[in-house]
Amino acid sequence: MTRRTIQLLALALALALPSGAQGYLPPGFIGISPQNPANAKDFRLMREAGISSVRLPFNWITVEPESPTVAERHWDGFDHEVRLAAEAGLRIMPFVASSPKWVAPEGIDLPVTHGWQRRAWASFLRAAVRRYGDGGTFWRENLDLPYLPMRRWEIWNEENIVTFNGDPEPKRFATLIRIAGRVLHREEPLSTVILGGLFGRPLQIPPNIGSGDFLARFYQAGHVKPFFDGVGLHPYVADAKAMGGQLRNLRRIMRRYGDSRTPLFVTELGWGSQSGPTRWQRGTFGQAHQLTKAFSMLSAHRREWNVGGAWWFTWSDDGGNCVFCQSAGLLTGARQPKPSWYRFVEWTGGNPNAVGTARGPEAAEPAASPE
Repeated sequence: MTRRTIQLLALALALALPSGAQGYLPPGFIGISPQNPANAKDFRLMREAGISSVRLPFNWITVEPESPTVAERHWDGFDHEVRLAAEAGLRIMPFVASSPKWVAPEGIDLPVTHGWQRRAWASFLRAAVRRYGDGGTFWRENLDLPYLPMRRWEIWNEENIVTFNGDPEPKRFATLIRIAGRVLHREEPLSTVILGGLFGRPLQIPPNIGSGDFLARFYQAGHVKPFFDGVGLHPYVADAKAMGGQLRNLRRIMRRYGDSRTPLFVTELGWGSQSGPTRWQRGTFGQAHQLTKAFSMLSAHRREWNVGGAWWFTWSDDGGNCVFCQSAGLLTGARQPKPSWYRFVEWTGGNPNAVGTARGPEAAEPAASPE
């Protein structure tokens, strides 16, 4: 089949689904969370898809594989992604994680046990915001680029499960956030510090901790509210309607602790287009249908739940280590559109035909999946 025939078939099948964008989500509300490095064509296509925010991993271990007291920081890799995104008019929201070996035995270990670890964490964040935040050195060195400093900083990722936090203890995470918030708010008063996206309902409890329990115990650690401005959630569910229970539960807990005005952010949301074996794989049409249901629910309850944004996981099928990740993209690895692509651009106001301009990915290094 020709590329054009495949595109027309996908569009026809997508249009056969129940109508998508019957509600309203404000411009910029929907972003994308790619699972592998994007190239210049990808970023341009994201912009045509109506996306303005891209959530990317910002790995401490990559920037500081050795202590900055003995070696220069390695900004080049992240500089490249920031540059490509800015050229396409996209702002990056980083999620900051991954302790280097000189700080902790494993990348998933929170750097909060010893004073020198906490000082190293603060030093890295300070250097990061001074490079990519308002008036940062990256922007002063690249005056030809659109000025899109990083304003939202998500701290860690799924810290309530052992996959991404060796010791998912809310008190330890509270220490991490106090340091992050103190540094980022001082260096960049306009910054928004977001608690790393909590995995909504983990399967293994314990050692994992449910999102609501983790958040409540985080508040109970005390003296945390001045240091963050949003709470992230990854509501991975079999059916989109179950998202509502997770969002309502977190909002109820936040009200209990006098924090009703702080917004929630759905920093990962998605389903795979393959059929089984996990609960997050819904088939080609099921993926598109769940996307429609999820965004319709956010449209209907955005103000009630005070949700500040949602990032679809993920852009394309290439890359990814988990089973459902390998088919969670809006596009195939060859950048062919799925029915979910057409539903997505209905909500963002993007160009459904823009995908035809992507002739395949440029060479890029594979990256670890957020899942």
